[in-house]
Amino acid sequence: MPLRLIVAALAISLPSLLQSANAAPAAVAPQSSARAGWNAPQTPFRIYGNTWYVGVRGLTAILVTSPAGDVLIDGDLPESAPLIEDHIRALGFRLADVKLILNTHAHYDHAGGIAQLQRDTGAEVVASVAGAALMARGGRGDPQYGDAYPYTPPGRIRTVADGEIVKLGPLAIATHLTPGHTPGSTTWTWRSCEADRCLDIVYADSLSTPDYKLVNNPEYPGIVGDYRHSFATIAALPCDIVLSPHPGMVDFWERVDKLQAGDANALIDRNGCRKYAQDASTAFEAKLAEQEAAAR
Repeated sequence: MPLRLIVAALAISLPSLLQSANAAPAAVAPQSSARAGWNAPQTPFRIYGNTWYVGVRGLTAILVTSPAGDVLIDGDLPESAPLIEDHIRALGFRLADVKLILNTHAHYDHAGGIAQLQRDTGAEVVASVAGAALMARGGRGDPQYGDAYPYTPPGRIRTVADGEIVKLGPLAIATHLTPGHTPGSTTWTWRSCEADRCLDIVYADSLSTPDYKLVNNPEYPGIVGDYRHSFATIAALPCDIVLSPHPGMVDFWERVDKLQAGDANALIDRNGCRKYAQDASTAFEAKLAEQEAAAR
């Protein structure tokens, strides 16, 4: 077995793997206490096959590895970047092997660390067209938050279209545009294998509307149709393991607790994407009805 996988296997058995489960947070938290909570330490570990959790406690970052190089998805907060780098190394992987950095959406709590991660790895950043535009502005001009939560943008960004396959050696990661939370929100899917069993992994972007203006929003007039499109898209995906930018959105830590207690299939839920989309849709329609009533 390669040395880096031996180190990785040891890392997932560390007794400090888990802390108590956290609830799903709002999309943006300006308070320093909330940011610190999101950025709390979390021991990295294997999710399944060549898919690894390298994020912090409250913000997901995923590493997908291959002999041709590795793909990192999301960079979390600016202050998360050093922790993500430490997590990659702790699993026995090299920063120099990270060839691509993908982004779900360009808010500061998921894209804020990408500039440093790009600089330290030399990786190419990949995002949707609308996501790349917001990231290139460092989060400024967001349809909901304006210029409230800026960050340092990465230096260069490659754009991808809906349905495009991002390839790196044997890795093939599919692009699914799921706008609403931001116009450029993107869900990523791939397959990870252990022995002769391969599973469909879905990193579903946020479908939340924390304090969003859904009615008469001139900055995002198509927001309602975009959200409904995204609910349907995520619900229909082949989905064995669902991940999300904030782990609490899909009860991730509760499932990991069961995994560490000996349930090897605890992360597998073939209804997970449908449930995630349905729950978000129910909350969305209730908020929309409330805002439409107020507008009348």
